[in-house]
Amino acid sequence: MASDYALIRADNEREYGAGIGRWGPDLLTNRYDDRTHFIFELLQNAEDALSRRIGWQGSRAVHFSLSTTELRVTHCGEPFDAAHVRGICGIGDSTKDLTAIGRFGIGFKSVYAFTQRPEVHSGAEDFAIENFVWPTAISPIDRHADETIFILPLDVTDVKAHAEIAEGLRKLGPRTLLFLRHIEEIAWQVAGGSSGLYVRGKSEEIGQGARRILLLGEEYGRPDVEEAWLLFSREAQTIQGTVVGRIEIGFSVEKEKDKNLDRWSIQIVNDSHLVAYFPTVVETHLGFLVQGPYRTTPSRDNVPRNDGWNQHLAQETAALLVEALRSLKALGLLDVDALETLPLDPTKFDEGRLFASLFVVVREALRVETLLPASGVSYASAGSAKIARSQDLRELFDPSQLAQIFDATGEMFWLSGDITEDRTPELHRYVTRELGINEVTPPVILAKLTQAFLEEQSDKWIIQLYEFLHGQPALLRAGRFKDVPLVRLEDGSQVTPTRDGRPQAFLPTPIATDFPTVRGAVCGSDVARAFLIDLGLTPSDPVDDVIWNVLPKHRGKRAPATQDEYETDIRRILAAFSTDSKVQRDKLVVALRGSAFIRAVKPGDETKWFSLPGNVYLATERLRDLFAGVGDVLLVDDSYSCLRGEPIR
Repeated sequence: MASDYALIRADNEREYGAGIGRWGPDLLTNRYDDRTHFIFELLQNAEDALSRRIGWQGSRAVHFSLSTTELRVTHCGEPFDAAHVRGICGIGDSTKDLTAIGRFGIGFKSVYAFTQRPEVHSGAEDFAIENFVWPTAISPIDRHADETIFILPLDVTDVKAHAEIAEGLRKLGPRTLLFLRHIEEIAWQVAGGSSGLYVRGKSEEIGQGARRILLLGEEYGRPDVEEAWLLFSREAQTIQGTVVGRIEIGFSVEKEKDKNLDRWSIQIVNDSHLVAYFPTVVETHLGFLVQGPYRTTPSRDNVPRNDGWNQHLAQETAALLVEALRSLKALGLLDVDALETLPLDPTKFDEGRLFASLFVVVREALRVETLLPASGVSYASAGSAKIARSQDLRELFDPSQLAQIFDATGEMFWLSGDITEDRTPELHRYVTRELGINEVTPPVILAKLTQAFLEEQSDKWIIQLYEFLHGQPALLRAGRFKDVPLVRLEDGSQVTPTRDGRPQAFLPTPIATDFPTVRGAVCGSDVARAFLIDLGLTPSDPVDDVIWNVLPKHRGKRAPATQDEYETDIRRILAAFSTDSKVQRDKLVVALRGSAFIRAVKPGDETKWFSLPGNVYLATERLRDLFAGVGDVLLVDDSYSCLRGEPIR
């Protein structure tokens, strides 16, 4: 049985006055920058009506059909009754509570931007609404008993109405369905023109509080659309604990192309207006969508930021975001792309803004929890992370080495190499300025290379270090290597290249010397050896070895400890004497003439001596016979095999 429209009209005349037709357009209709916002009002009516139709197993679609004369909207939500009639004809009155999308009776009045006399056909009700608040009985139309149909006859004087509504329908897109729980399909058609169909596809639970939702869209003349979303949600409760809807966060996800793996990645959302079931004009500056039962202005396209309830929801959204980050980590989706969706720019989230709490809470979580993607497959907190200027640094120093260098407890990690000043400038600024993560450059880490640290490393790692430093010619030119104990000696100790202007090590050669020599194992690659040469290291020169290490043994006529040692020294002298360098040979001759290194014997008493070369004769048979029994004459003691033969002569 239809409602008593005359009674409702009479009540509304007393409530609002008979002149509402004059002041209504300015107060109730002209509230929107975009007149087609009424489309969302009709969708919210359908969403609420379907939510109230408990146990309904039929259609959950909403259909828009636009002709040149009218727009017809159809759904199968709970049929109208007298309370609904009063609600839709009221101002500031509604049958909806806090759990419903709309809370203002004036929301439906947005249709008057295009029509003067909207019609409602639902259940036993068939009525038109005149002057915003006067229900008038009209003839029923042919419809299914479960259908609710709104008919909006277009204002014939509004020449732009048809084109604007058609464009508004085209702008809907499949994303309109994302945060709806009862409408599963939206279809629209413009007579003689385009059409569109949006469907909520597969929805699957992939973790606690997380669902992956597939949205499909078909539009005439356009490629089909497929959007995948990862939705996180939690109940929104009043201070008294009453559940009044859900707070939700939606991340756009995309399956990786050209791979056979079932792997998804987060995609940044560039248009991220706050959603109160439907989009508002509030820009969140986030790379994902935020939805909740926010208290809106009467036109439902704006959200007061100083409203206590809205601030409470923003704080709850911040807590949900941290939970979402933990879930993304567990799902293997918390990568650099995901980080770029977060509140990063402090100027857009300063105190007084609605979502300032998101910036503060997320920053604290990243500082103390292992939520930052690190090199490899690990995660780190800001307190245990560094940024490497280059990939070579990340490959050279593992977490334990990094912790040792920076004197940290436990391990320290390199952040993902995808975070760079060039590729991700905003994220790079955030992790360095807001999270306080230092960027490590080759000069910084070079200064941290202590002798104790280097001596603990393997020969293989030292080679890798040399190869890395060889690629830093600017540091070489600046003299940054000279005070670092980079050179590994044969005994495993580390020394600086020079000390007091003298080399502390020489490159290994086939001829053994007494000079400190670089361990052969760390010269195993051409690049490593080239680096040591760049440091100024040279192969040890046999002439210098004799002058510096052999001849000093014989000063003051001090003899080598053993015969074997003496013969070794002579062989080193002979090897040095065979040099091709005239300068080095002349230098050696001068040094040899002044050193008493020749083992000699007095033919008179057969006593043994060490003599200067100029004071001894070769031990030929003729000279032996000549000086037999003569005192103070010295002959080479050829009982030493090393002093016999042509080379020594």
